[in-house]
Amino acid sequence: MWLTIYNIFCYIIFFYSIVIMLSYLLLVIGSYRVQKTKDIEVPVDESLKYLMRGSPLTPGVSIIAPAFNEEVTIIDNVNSLMQIDYPNYEIIIVNDASTDRTMELLISEYSLVEVPYDVAMKVPSKPIKRVLKSTDERYSKLVVVDKEHGGRKSDGSNAGINVCSNKYFVCTDVDCIVEPMALYRMMWLVINSHAPMIGVSATMLMNNGCVVEDGKVIEVHVPDSPLPMFQQLEYMRSFLIGKLGWSAINALPNISGGFGLFDTDVVVKSGGYDQTSMAEDLDMLLRMVTYMKNSGQEFCLAQVPSVCCWTEGPSSLKAMQRQRVRWARGLFEIISHHRKLFFNPHYGVTGAVVLPYIMCFEFIAPVLEIGGILFMIWLIIIGGVNWGTAAIIFGMIYLFAQLITAFLLLFDYSSKAVPWHNTTRSYIRLILASIIEPFVYHPLITLFSNIGYWQFIRNTTAVWKPIQRRGVKKKNKEEKKS
Repeated sequence: MWLTIYNIFCYIIFFYSIVIMLSYLLLVIGSYRVQKTKDIEVPVDESLKYLMRGSPLTPGVSIIAPAFNEEVTIIDNVNSLMQIDYPNYEIIIVNDASTDRTMELLISEYSLVEVPYDVAMKVPSKPIKRVLKSTDERYSKLVVVDKEHGGRKSDGSNAGINVCSNKYFVCTDVDCIVEPMALYRMMWLVINSHAPMIGVSATMLMNNGCVVEDGKVIEVHVPDSPLPMFQQLEYMRSFLIGKLGWSAINALPNISGGFGLFDTDVVVKSGGYDQTSMAEDLDMLLRMVTYMKNSGQEFCLAQVPSVCCWTEGPSSLKAMQRQRVRWARGLFEIISHHRKLFFNPHYGVTGAVVLPYIMCFEFIAPVLEIGGILFMIWLIIIGGVNWGTAAIIFGMIYLFAQLITAFLLLFDYSSKAVPWHNTTRSYIRLILASIIEPFVYHPLITLFSNIGYWQFIRNTTAVWKPIQRRGVKKKNKEEKKS
């Protein structure tokens, strides 16, 4: 009996590994095709500005950034958003009833006064108490919304949607550092789409270790700390291979809540962000796809192949655990709430391919890995391990993972997707990180995912805690002078 169980388990793991490697290979091919063909060719920055700045057809964009107790960084963050280079945009800062001096600082710094504003409650959110604008012409793009406390970013995002006046909006975190050309790069894909573009995912990487001056990242470095360095590699794979590969078949699995562009009308008709969801960004994208498919409308989704936004990742193990447990709970929630979409061809590639892939290779994988580890320990105890075969299988999987990383770095080097300040040193550090990642970082992610699943099964009360930010490197006055 035990031999039969052993053989069945081995066959399952073998074929599972083969399929997941083939899927990664297809994503690599898809990302290469998107980058090297004319599918989403994005002109260089100066050409983008020339083509779009003077055109009356360039769509307007609203940037929505919820803020709660951000007094330490709020002015720097708003100043950074104001440096975005785009001819027609507004910045909507949503103060979610901060208990510190966030609102006081905003009013003082930007000469804000309350203005009459007829807010249409297009999507559910806590009541808006007032809307403020600046009396200083320099800050004419800035709108500040003061609302009752909603407790989650999704409620603040919905309040921003209720106030925004443009056809498209970008949802971001107030502490993100946005590339000045980000909106040009995203809106170029919207303008040149063959069907209505309902969502654009922007490549977003870690700013841990980067040098920032006047709200701009001026030097891009691989993070010094181990955890952010592993995350940087993970984010690069996610955006430059995963999402870019899926975009080749118009099937983005997710648009990050850190920086993503959406069609305002489609979001409103889809109900906005779900304020109870632990994965509100993925949940909303699925509801948008559901709405478009049910109404028989064509649509497009796209991924920008170059960096548009920088965010600070968790540097401590405790902060990373909270983040990944929450993500895992959110994924379990998506599997539960949107099960009618899975394997359903009515919802196109998203229902027939993307969601089954997420369930089989992102949701189930951590459970199989924990099971495999426990099974391996049991085999070692009873002396049932064929070490030669085990070494061959592990070596095959490990080498394949290194090949994927090699393609990623080659792709990044050839396309200049990430403007590394010290190219050679950065790539060497990323290669070293990829070598030890399967033994150090990946087991932690697997463990945190299973903890998140267990909490969801037990219906443990979910607590949303923000990541404790350490801030970024800034050039001091002496460095600037030199």
